[in-house]
Amino acid sequence: DVKIDKLVGRQFTVADFDAFDRIYVMDKSNLKNVLDLARNEEDKLKVSLLLDEADNMPKGMEVPDPYYGGNRGFEDVFTMIDSAAEAIVKKYGK
Repeated sequence: DVKIDKLVGRQFTVADFDAFDRIYVMDKSNLKNVLDLARNEEDKLKVSLLLDEADNMPKGMEVPDPYYGGNRGFEDVFTMIDSAAEAIVKKYGK
């Protein structure tokens, strides 16, 4: 289990390029915003869409807004994110 109860959301900053090896975004709007802050190609190579890590989803797929799918929308988005997270753990976990 990974404890996340102490985590809070915040705006992405340029310093995050130095603090993190990989930077995942949920949609193409966020992707553009983060890439616009990149200082160089090395920064840009750290950034990708979260769902690109999931083997069972097409590349370039965005995490949809669950509010438009009712209760099922939240379940579907959870499943998508969980799949990507599992793939990340397999790829980078020790």
